[in-house]
Amino acid sequence: MTKALESLALGMVALAVASCATTPQSPTQSPTVNVTGNWVGDWVCDNPANGSGVAMLKLAQSDAQVTGSVHVTGAAVNRTTESFRGVVSGDQFILREWNDLNGSFAVAGDRMTGRFTGVLCSGKLAMAREPWTGKVETSSLATVSATVEALDLPTRMITLRGPTGDLTTFQVDERVKNLPQVSVGDIVTVAYYQSWATQLNKPGQSGGTAVMTRTAPAGQMPAGFTARQTNVQATVTAVDASKPSVTFRGPKGNLKEVNVSQDPRVLGQLKVGETYDVTYTEALAVAVEKAPKP
Repeated sequence: MTKALESLALGMVALAVASCATTPQSPTQSPTVNVTGNWVGDWVCDNPANGSGVAMLKLAQSDAQVTGSVHVTGAAVNRTTESFRGVVSGDQFILREWNDLNGSFAVAGDRMTGRFTGVLCSGKLAMAREPWTGKVETSSLATVSATVEALDLPTRMITLRGPTGDLTTFQVDERVKNLPQVSVGDIVTVAYYQSWATQLNKPGQSGGTAVMTRTAPAGQMPAGFTARQTNVQATVTAVDASKPSVTFRGPKGNLKEVNVSQDPRVLGQLKVGETYDVTYTEALAVAVEKAPKP
């Protein structure tokens, strides 16, 4: 029996071993899920006499390709391999690079299920991912050219209408001295820092608006600034596992795409069409220049 279990373990560990000569397969569909994270679950042969046990995977996904490590245990098995490779196609995590073990596993949020075939048996694998907690924070410098739709000089808030009609509101840093020369209707180019901290609260929690002062890491925001932090109910309109990112529609209809590459596990908990209480910090504009007249 011990020898049989060792043979099964070798088959299961093929989930994590790729030959140096193996080229990662290409997906047939663009990824709609991201499997990054720590997974744990049960594997069991169709014939219970052939064995069962626990599998633990640590995965990292880049576009459709997946790398990571796996730890397989059973009655007489305790083996770890660090060179795991696979691919995501649509909502399927696929392992078909090796002759001695095949598997295609459906991913739904933080659950993964499917069948495997190995050197000793065929069976089922069911796993759960360690849930995401906390918040996603991003910060980057960008520029946009658009028409000034509204301008509030006392609060230094400027609203721009883009070429497709979308509205974006910025807070303008006090070091921008030419803001009083800008008028509604002007076409301007704005350089701004996107500062987005997404905390997915439980629906129904109280919302509100607060002014927040913080210091950002060097090379991102200016040394210190004041920004408006708001809690709103936002609806998920798109989830892109290949970037990875999630797009929210706010209560005024504005869209915001948030990059979640720092922790793609959040994608497992978001569904298009669902509404969440989201906390965000409005962008800080650091330059406003009128576009030259034609």
